[in-house]
Amino acid sequence: MKDMFRGTLVKVLLLLIVLLPLGAFLHYNLPGYDVVRITSTDIRRVDRDGEAANNELPGATRDVYVIFAEDPESGAARVYYNEDTGWGFPWYFKFDSANVHQRAGAIAREADNRALVTHYGWRVPMLSWFPNAVSVERVEPGYTPIPWFNIVFFVLLAAVIGWIWWSVARWRRRRTASL
Repeated sequence: MKDMFRGTLVKVLLLLIVLLPLGAFLHYNLPGYDVVRITSTDIRRVDRDGEAANNELPGATRDVYVIFAEDPESGAARVYYNEDTGWGFPWYFKFDSANVHQRAGAIAREADNRALVTHYGWRVPMLSWFPNAVSVERVEPGYTPIPWFNIVFFVLLAAVIGWIWWSVARWRRRRTASL
């Protein structure tokens, strides 16, 4: 009985060691959707580490578009960076950060300035991390986004995991039968 409990405990710990990093990776990289009121936008010059730039050497600094918003219900502040992802990971293939910045600025100047911000990443104040806005769209009050991409992704992921599980079980049955 004690060996069975120990074996189960080891399996659960191994599963957690695999699932926690995978879950964190997916939570960071998959798109998130926030309905917010955009209050303003800004352009900041930062260095390679993301800190305010004091160095004017060519290539040492870059401009970062920033979108300031707040949650319509709670009033909690939301800040998004708006940077191109280009061809790099995660593969959002975003090359239009200036257009997204202009759209966010136009929405901020409207009377009903609610927007759906599609983003990835986390806000970690201690490390000055901001989520990256991928797109900004006008929405009506009361709009609730449905994360279709995430739904399809997790259905396909579950199908692949199920297929692998079924294939391994089938292989084990054949192997046991042949012995």
